[in-house]
Amino acid sequence: MPIRKMEQKDIPAVLEIQNALAFQDWNERQMAQEIASNYTYAEVYESENFAILGYAVFHLLGPDSELLSIAVSESAQRKGVGKELLSSGFSLLNFDEGDCCFLEVRESNQKARRFYEKFGFQFFGIRKKYYSDGENAALYKADRTSVNELSKGI
Repeated sequence: MPIRKMEQKDIPAVLEIQNALAFQDWNERQMAQEIASNYTYAEVYESENFAILGYAVFHLLGPDSELLSIAVSESAQRKGVGKELLSSGFSLLNFDEGDCCFLEVRESNQKARRFYEKFGFQFFGIRKKYYSDGENAALYKADRTSVNELSKGI
C-alpha cells in the first residue's frame, strides 16, 4: 500500500491538495505542528512516481480519537485512495475495545458526507456556526460498526 507517514517535505503538496479543494485553511506552520505532535497520526498516499495523491490527519486520543482532515486530489478521487487512507488510520484504533473516531464536516459538503456515511460514520448532530464563515458543522462518529462496513468494501 503506498501510504506512509507524512513528513515535513510533504507539507507543500498536502497544502496544494487542501487549497485546490478549498475546504480548509491550514497553513504550513499549523501542518508542521500537527505532524510533530505525539498524538497526531498524519499519513500521505504516494503514487508510483512519488506524487502525493491524498492525505489524512488523525488525533489518536485513546477511546475518543478524531479525524481532523482527509483529502484526495481531484485527479485521484473515486479510485479508492480515500478509503485506503481511512482504513490505514482506523487500523491504529481499537474499535473492539470501544474506541470511536469523531469528525466534523461542513454541513453543505454533501460529497464528503456521503463518503463518511458510506463507511459507516453516523451523523449525530450539528455544531452551529462552527466555521469562520458562520457555516454549521455536521458531527459524525465511527465505531466498531464503521470498521465492519469499511472492511466489507476493501
